Amino acid sequence: MISLVVATVLLLIHALVCLVLWTLMKLGLLPVRGHMLAVMVLVPLWGPLLVALLSVRSAVFGDDLKDATLETLRINDDMHRSMLVQGREGDDGVVPLEEALIVNDPGERRRLMLSMLTEDPDAYLAQLQAAKLNDDVEVAHYAATAVAQISKESDLKLQQLECAFKTDPSSHNMDAYCDFLGAYLDSGLAEGRVAQIQRQQYARLLAHRCEREEGSALRIRYATALADAGEIDKAEDVASQLVIDASGEQDVWMLCLRLAVIRRDGQAVRRVINAIDKQHVYLNAENRERLAFWREGEEAR
Repeated sequence: MISLVVATVLLLIHALVCLVLWTLMKLGLLPVRGHMLAVMVLVPLWGPLLVALLSVRSAVFGDDLKDATLETLRINDDMHRSMLVQGREGDDGVVPLEEALIVNDPGERRRLMLSMLTEDPDAYLAQLQAAKLNDDVEVAHYAATAVAQISKESDLKLQQLECAFKTDPSSHNMDAYCDFLGAYLDSGLAEGRVAQIQRQQYARLLAHRCEREEGSALRIRYATALADAGEIDKAEDVASQLVIDASGEQDVWMLCLRLAVIRRDGQAVRRVINAIDKQHVYLNAENRERLAFWREGEEAR
């Protein structure tokens, strides 16, 4: 009973204080913003106290506090900008990893090699394969050992995916096996006769996927795989149909250009270039550079 009386008295005091502050606000004597009213009313005792303190601070410091805050922010921004500029200047000595493995001193080359091996060798596979031919015997040894380990792990995973697909030839297992096999072939780990067999298998898997799925991107992969496997005639058949179905896609025309180059057919190369110009096909920077190379070669002939 006593606690109820105390709580009632406190609430009445709180209501009275809120009424006084609200009256001062209406008279313009208390600079309180509207969003502070909720805090003042809903938080007993402490809410009005907080509003009063904020009002006193604003009255005492006024615009000086605002100006000081803005000046602090400006200084922090200038410092941050200067740090960014210094960061760019520090990049002047940075060179590509491939160049570092070739031109830097032996100690630096070995440090880079150990860094690649300890971080993520799979991410540096292309550099490791190039480093196998390095003049530094130790660097070449590290690179060859790392590539051999990556190749071993990739072969094991490929065998597991192939076994899973043969055991259960579902679309999920086919896609997983097909995608990993494509990445495996792109990595350059497969060589010689084994690589040729794997390319033929990859083309067969993509043929099955094309029967099940639609889309120009998948058919471009299929035609590219056929070309890599040496089946140029089949690749050209797929490319011809792609020109009919998706003539506005740059990858279709880059495929046609590649097939013409493989054929060593200069007239076909010119026809592809003229078709791209005539149809105003959009090309990204990489494909524009590739097209310019063959255009200059044809003009020089």
